[in-house]
Amino acid sequence: MSNATVDKAAGQAKEVLGKVTGNTKLENEGKLEQAGASIREVAGEVADGVAGTVGKAIDSVGNAAERLKDKLSGKG
Repeated sequence: MSNATVDKAAGQAKEVLGKVTGNTKLENEGKLEQAGASIREVAGEVADGVAGTVGKAIDSVGNAAERLKDKLSGKG
């Protein structure tokens, strides 16, 4: 389980406990933890997507450079 998942679960527990006990501070802390965890999850997904896109771009540039090298050396 990721830290964001654990933080989201902890936030949910705090929120429920705060509601049950009438502790609005604890309830709000739980909501805040859940929001922070959601943001970290989305940020991680974006970072993964960017890394994949950059990796593909690097591969494309490498392939193009290899083709150019072959052309210039008379192999292509």
